Amino acid sequence: MLTLFATRSGSVIPITLAILLVAAAGHAQIPCGGYEVTAIIAGPDCGPPGLGAVLPFAINEAGDVAGYFICPVLAAHAFLWTASSGLQTIPMPPGTTQSRAFGIDGTQIVGYFEGTGEVGRLAFLYDAETGEFTNLGTLPGGTFSEGLAILQGIVVGNWGNNVVGPIHGFIWQDAVMTDLGPILGTPTSRARDISLVGKVTGWMGTSKSSDARAFIWRGGRVTELPPIPGGLTSEGEALNALGHVSGEGEVVGNDGRTVVVRSFLWDGDCITDLGTLPGTTFARARDMDEQDRIVGVCHNQFLTDLTAFIWQDAAMTALKDLIPPDANLTLQSARAINQAGQILATAHSDALDATVGVVLTPVQGPPGDLDGDCLVGILDLLALLVAWGPCPPMAGCPADLNNDGTVNVFDLLLLLANWG
Repeated sequence: MLTLFATRSGSVIPITLAILLVAAAGHAQIPCGGYEVTAIIAGPDCGPPGLGAVLPFAINEAGDVAGYFICPVLAAHAFLWTASSGLQTIPMPPGTTQSRAFGIDGTQIVGYFEGTGEVGRLAFLYDAETGEFTNLGTLPGGTFSEGLAILQGIVVGNWGNNVVGPIHGFIWQDAVMTDLGPILGTPTSRARDISLVGKVTGWMGTSKSSDARAFIWRGGRVTELPPIPGGLTSEGEALNALGHVSGEGEVVGNDGRTVVVRSFLWDGDCITDLGTLPGTTFARARDMDEQDRIVGVCHNQFLTDLTAFIWQDAAMTALKDLIPPDANLTLQSARAINQAGQILATAHSDALDATVGVVLTPVQGPPGDLDGDCLVGILDLLALLVAWGPCPPMAGCPADLNNDGTVNVFDLLLLLANWG
């Protein structure tokens, strides 16, 4: 961190304070930020009743999307969508009846396919650049597996025997699937996500609804997270390179009888309930980025009023309030967020009368606008000075305006060049 001082009348005062005094009569903050709808991903024409429903699940740093569409009713097909090629069905082995994709990293996509025979659901890894398809199989005694996330060629997901058990999380690397069950030490577990530093999160316990606990696993070491504050359980859904985890847990509702679900953030020390949007009682976190921005969905007990949200700076906001009012979209669930801040969501399109995927891209202010108010001012300068020095490895560094890995005088000059 850099501290600058100036001398006036024999006193030492921070330069940031001097600048604040000069800029006090400057511009008022103008409401800014929000998102523009940069892509609408529609399904193919299935004939009556119309377009297939698109359920997107993952977005990579290039803005490519993986998920699945349903066409016709109850038949799911894994897809890859890119801005240049549109929606493409991911090719599957002969005999496949259904497929779903849940994770993407670069050109690599993971999910599962279903077919006929004794083993009906198996995890896959597909490389869209080479066209190579890998059946990840399952472990001895298993009847199924499913791939849920991938990063740098490492896949996490779940495997098991859905007749006699068990069901455990797995990690797959270099063509070897490793059972996380014995390492976690509980009868049941699920693996949901993997971070840049190789940490895995999910939940472990006896059952999801009784004693589930979120965990962080890395290299054989397991950290068990507590239940959500005042609640019964916790489940890890996503984590970042800082070791922070977002997820959900069950708590007793205000009536003292029903159980509701709330989202949380684990910051390495404590677990925080993210709250809910007005008019809803359930909140489910789905993904997070390196800056602890969390996206998900709020709803009530009967799964109506589905409302996509983003949580940042200790506040939850409905995404519908952050897009243009003429978008003609009802944002239902935010599924993923990439490091550029693009959000992937499921929506109902009024124009198409169909369930579609949408990509929301942040409205960018001028270079140096670090607080998102579309002005470069004192708060942005202070944020840059606080971040002075090398950027943390594998973490977001917004103040590094020239992307050289260090916040220094060159970034300061860029900020000052856009002042106002």
